Amino acid sequence: MEQVCPLCNGLADAGVKCRACGMTMEDGGMWSDYAGPYAPYELTAHVKQENGGQCTHLLHCPQCGNEAYAIIQSDFI
Repeated sequence: MEQVCPLCNGLADAGVKCRACGMTMEDGGMWSDYAGPYAPYELTAHVKQENGGQCTHLLHCPQCGNEAYAIIQSDFI
């Protein structure tokens, strides 16, 4: 069995509504991808293992530009 993030793998949508305007927010990817110059090249499995199988995603609203974070629990498949 392998731990996978449902958002990273397109198995689910975040389903989070924007607090400012109520529009459904879009997934901007893992927060760690924005954290540093080499972050996109880090091993995703290693990052998730350090965080107890949780994946933090940056969400953004296409309507008003508001941003938020969502902590997603990885599932075993």
